[in-house]
Amino acid sequence: MRHDDWEFSPEEKKLTTGDLVRRMIPSHYTDHKHSDAVGVVLKVFPPLAKVYFYDTNKEETWNQKVLEVITKVEATN
Repeated sequence: MRHDDWEFSPEEKKLTTGDLVRRMIPSHYTDHKHSDAVGVVLKVFPPLAKVYFYDTNKEETWNQKVLEVITKVEATN
């Protein structure tokens, strides 16, 4: 069995590549300040996801539980 053939629960498969997300907790990238950072999912490997965040201009790896899927309208507000 290949690693990408594994079965994941719906909670673990919360995100897909290309989703817009908001980080729900502070990050060491933002000096531990809550930033409501918006980013795009680059890769999903449950339970983690690699996300490019626009506030830090960095790729960061996060647990999907702290990421919230948002719409383009929410991202621009």
